[in-house]
Amino acid sequence: MSEKNKLISQVILLAEKNGLTEISPVELNDGGNLSIYLAPYPVVARISTVISKEDPDLAREILERELQIANHLQSRGVPVVLPADLIDAGPYDINGSWMTLWKFFGRINRPFPAPVEAVELVNSLSNGMKDFPGELPALRIWERTCESAARLRDNPDNRVQTLLRIFRRVDEKMRLGPEYLIPCHGDAHMGNLYPSDEGLIWIDFEDVSLMPAYWDLASFVCILALFRGVQEPTLMYVLDNIDHETDLKSFGFTLIARTLMSTLGNLDYGLMGHGDLDFALKELGLAEDFIHQIDSMNGGVIDSI
Repeated sequence: MSEKNKLISQVILLAEKNGLTEISPVELNDGGNLSIYLAPYPVVARISTVISKEDPDLAREILERELQIANHLQSRGVPVVLPADLIDAGPYDINGSWMTLWKFFGRINRPFPAPVEAVELVNSLSNGMKDFPGELPALRIWERTCESAARLRDNPDNRVQTLLRIFRRVDEKMRLGPEYLIPCHGDAHMGNLYPSDEGLIWIDFEDVSLMPAYWDLASFVCILALFRGVQEPTLMYVLDNIDHETDLKSFGFTLIARTLMSTLGNLDYGLMGHGDLDFALKELGLAEDFIHQIDSMNGGVIDSI
């Protein structure tokens, strides 16, 4: 029996001990986490397979925090995936891998949200995160980008070297004022806004971190604007609704940082065989020009670093 099948068997056994019988497991995702729908019950098992192997204590800490954040956001009226209610949500140790249980939401096709709706959804998320009472790691998701930048240090591609020079300047500024970092989802892109049968809901709180202002908003518009250009409607709506020059520069800086994170991180993972290299190379081909356009629109953010 494969390792995956062993995990699924253990999940079913745990569910049966808690009264959920005759389960027909359906695999939903198998990346850094293995997600299994425990049909016919509205429960999804989310198993942290990768981090549990690397650092079991960290995996448990992340899963516990995800549950706390989901409950907190629900109490603030944010549309969010919820911990399971038919069975205790965990975390559970399943053969050395940590797991939590979540409410299953059916997926339906929904049109991409209009700019005003998209920004309202992100702002609702960011406002809900502001007063989360638990401790959060500073720059956690950014630290992975630092690791990617280190691995790409000797890459011969001139485009990579240009981005690395910008990255080093951005990284220095990111670390200058830790007191200005705020609680953020960390990875609030469109792929983490799930089109459920109850509406669009936020999912995947693994990368929650203390980050610079506008991080979640920049995360949402980054890939959209990188591939569609600076005239992308959601980006233009954001820029049109930022009134103060200081806020505009803050958003511009954060958008540049988020673009670097996506481009360098995806390229690093793609070269290691852990990601979509074709997609990463497309990002690489667009990133430098996009960063300079954002820099120009925001009065020279890079030059002021």
